[in-house]
Formats: sequence, C-alpha cells, structure tokens
Amino acid sequence: MEVRVVPELPADMSDDAWEFYQDTFADLAILAVNRHLMYRSEFDDLMADKRADKYVAVDADGGIVGLGVMTNELDAVSLISADYFEYHWPDLFEQRRLFYVVFVGAKAGARGTGVFISLLRSMYTAIGAADGKVFVDICAYNEERNSLPRMISMILGRVAGRAQPTRLDSQSFWMYEFPPPGAPVRPERRTGFRERGDLPERRGGAR
Repeated sequence: MEVRVVPELPADMSDDAWEFYQDTFADLAILAVNRHLMYRSEFDDLMADKRADKYVAVDADGGIVGLGVMTNELDAVSLISADYFEYHWPDLFEQRRLFYVVFVGAKAGARGTGVFISLLRSMYTAIGAADGKVFVDICAYNEERNSLPRMISMILGRVAGRAQPTRLDSQSFWMYEFPPPGAPVRPERRTGFRERGDLPERRGGAR
C-alpha cells in the first residue's frame, strides 16, 4: 500500500474514488443532521480543485483503499468560514499555515488495515513542514460513539511526538415535541441516535 499526494485526482480514478467515498461515508446520511455527503458534482469539483491536495492510498492492485483531502487555502472550502480563521490566527492564515481536512477515510476490512494511520501520517508531513495547525470537522456520532477526536489525537501524537486537541466550536440541533396533557414527563435527551441500537459502527472516516 502506498499513499500518493496529488493536486488533482487523475480522471481515470474518478469513478473508483466516488464509489469509495460513498461506501465510506454513506452512513452519515442517517447519523448526522447536517449534510456531510457531497453530491457527485461537488465531489468532482473538489477532486479537480488544485487548491486542495488529495491523499490517495492504493493497494498493490492499484485499488483505492483510502482517500483524504486537505488544504491550506481555506477560501477553497465553502462550508467553513475563512474569516473565522483569519480573525483568530491572522499571521498563520496569511502564511497559509492553517490546514483544514475536508474528509479522510479508509476502507473497512482487511484491505484498509493501517490505511487511516498512513493517511494521517502523510498529511502531517505538510503540516509539520509548515509548523502549522490542522482542523477537522467531526459529527456528534463520531465523537460520542467512536471517540474519533481522541483516536486522531493519539495517531497524530505518535507521528508528531505530541498532539494537543482543542474543541473550537459545535452546533446542536434540537427537536421540540408536544405531548398531550397528562402524558408523563421524560428526562431531557441529549441525543436522538441512542433510541436505536442497530445503527452501523463507523470505521476509518472523519467528517
């Protein structure tokens, strides 16, 4: 397995990359309120945008077993506020030492073993060379059920020597119900997904 870093995904890998992306992140459609999944046109635009590096992990047969996207040109990411980063870290922003991971994922199963770690290690090469900071968007399910922030911190800590995580922001979605008079009062619920026990366990994907 090797990780290739390219500014633009080769056209002959486009369909395989899209299939990998869907297989890896499709469950977010039922696990996160915000839309995390890109449409095919958005995905193709991102894969062709040279402002964001693509980290492509391929196996011995050339099949995609991991894929990630990271950029230090924050204006290239429409769903984050570049103004936020420029305001809080003006020097780092100007010097392009702030990196944002759009997504990173590894194939489930034996073919994906160690791929997530290899992708993060490769991404850190650019971050470490710039003495920069990196930001990741993680949904509540991946934080609470899969402890993804902690896992990423452990991996990056091994690569860099130490990685100190900080929560920058969070957004919660609240549902209000209207029970009839006399209905029992239940405790306030902090999450909705715990009402189902058969939800898929996510592996190797950060969004």
